[in-house]
Amino acid sequence: MRRIGFLLMVPFILLGCSSNPSPDITGGVDDSASGRTSLERGLESMEAGLKAKAKGNDEEARNAFVQASRHFREADGQSRTIMHRTLAELGKIVEISGFVYAPKESFEALAIYLKMQNAYMDCEPKVLSVLEQQFNEKVLKVQEITVTEKQKRLEELGQEIAQKRKEIQTQSQTDIFEIYPTIYVVKKSDTLPSIAARHEIYNDSYMWPLIYKANRDQIKDPKVVYVGQDLKIPRDITVEEIIEARREAGAPEPEKIPKEAYVPRRKK
Repeated sequence: MRRIGFLLMVPFILLGCSSNPSPDITGGVDDSASGRTSLERGLESMEAGLKAKAKGNDEEARNAFVQASRHFREADGQSRTIMHRTLAELGKIVEISGFVYAPKESFEALAIYLKMQNAYMDCEPKVLSVLEQQFNEKVLKVQEITVTEKQKRLEELGQEIAQKRKEIQTQSQTDIFEIYPTIYVVKKSDTLPSIAARHEIYNDSYMWPLIYKANRDQIKDPKVVYVGQDLKIPRDITVEEIIEARREAGAPEPEKIPKEAYVPRRKK
């Protein structure tokens, strides 16, 4: 960006600041479809302005320089948007513990991000765009591996719990414990209603507010969850809480809890 900053200073040093409004020398035509980047269009306008200045056409030069400035600002804005978007994705990798479950891929994504910073500072939008695509591909790989590894650990933990319960349960079939997960790892295309509807969760999509309220620390918008998140699944709940959740979710008859829906056992 320092290079663009220097270039932007040149025309105003040559011409001075004018209070007159500058016309749009493009004639209102958007040439973005030509395949040229905003930076390339800015450099072309800058070159045109310098040529006009050399010929003594100050007004034409001033208009060209102002147009170049507009293109440079546009190019910088696009690049900053890419960097902000990439930084947010990097934050998600940290939040889902990607550096724990997929360390190799996570550090590779971090290395690409550092290259993107260099491309941004060197005003190389095309390089930045290519690196962003590589970064996004790496993020998808991190998410995929993280979900797989988390699910594997949850299954291993579930097996250990089942084994312990089997060791302490009596021979009576009435004492067999039902096993329900208390943690769910978000997968691709999941939503809170679809998670609540899973048979091992609540078997009722209208019970999703229970999950939302238990995870307010990491869910800001109930419509937005992302791959790799660990969501707590409340089990110590009352029938009244279930009815209230169904009411909040817009169930037609919230008091009529489906027979197949999860309702916690009560100790006698």
